[in-house]
Amino acid sequence: MLVLGISGQTGAGKSTLANLLSQRGLGENVEVDAIGHELLTKPAMQHILVKTFGEGIMAEGAICRRALGRVAFVDEESINALNSIMHPAMINEVRHKIELARAAGAQAIIINAALLFKMGLAGLCDRIVYVRANPELRLQRLVEYRKWTQESARERLYAQDELPDDAQVIVVDNDGPESALAEVAGNLAAMLLANVGGSELSARCPYTDIEIEEGEQMIFSSPDPEIPAAFIEFLATVFAPLEEIAAVYLFDTRRAVDQEPTLVIGLDPSRPLAGLEVDRLSFLILDGVEAHLHDREVLDFIVIDNDELRRIVASVSPQVNLNR
Repeated sequence: MLVLGISGQTGAGKSTLANLLSQRGLGENVEVDAIGHELLTKPAMQHILVKTFGEGIMAEGAICRRALGRVAFVDEESINALNSIMHPAMINEVRHKIELARAAGAQAIIINAALLFKMGLAGLCDRIVYVRANPELRLQRLVEYRKWTQESARERLYAQDELPDDAQVIVVDNDGPESALAEVAGNLAAMLLANVGGSELSARCPYTDIEIEEGEQMIFSSPDPEIPAAFIEFLATVFAPLEEIAAVYLFDTRRAVDQEPTLVIGLDPSRPLAGLEVDRLSFLILDGVEAHLHDREVLDFIVIDNDELRRIVASVSPQVNLNR
């Protein structure tokens, strides 16, 4: 089962994306904030909070969140005290929901949390998506959709997990309309769901772009062992109808220090491709890779984005004729 974590900037649209992905087959959208709100109704939690912050946080037999906020967010010590009470209980609830989903045979579940990294929930996730947008647009959304005042919105604008320095985190920029985010969600769902089900290939070699650092030596060569003709024909069949792909190349790469080469499928685009598009295209050929390339355990994708690289890979690649 895939556990997908979603975090991001306040007002960037992480909950909207989580709902869109849930609608597209990624399972239940577990709102961690909602879990916290539910915990506030539990007598045991109320007892601990009253003991820590005083009777003034209660109103008509229930925790008043506004009153709790007034006393719990006055300084770092109070915030830490609140977090030390709430976060462990919230994490336990998230773990419980994951286990329930797994026991029910669910394909996936979404953990949607503003503090996914700070709470340690990222460690429960197989993949993580981080949603961001420009500050002025986020401010406008907070005022228009959440009905916050300008002042409170500005105070909360940067109260979120920071984007970690981790190449495995999928970053989604949400600076456009919801229709654009829905298109992204469709591509993202297709990519993520293609990895669900225990494919040996997807388990042993995640699809990432090759990064060549300045001054680094990279060796390009013809595939060894030779690529089966049936797989080359399969690639031609898959990519021929796609106008965004001008040519396809197959080649081995290795850095000077590497012992084993990486088999690479090079995509020469007819227009600029977004990262999610490349991922979507890569998963179109997953079945063909499994069927034809039993002896290749490493596979990657690269966008051919300059003439020199295009000349090099064309010189070592078997011809993939798109028959256009």
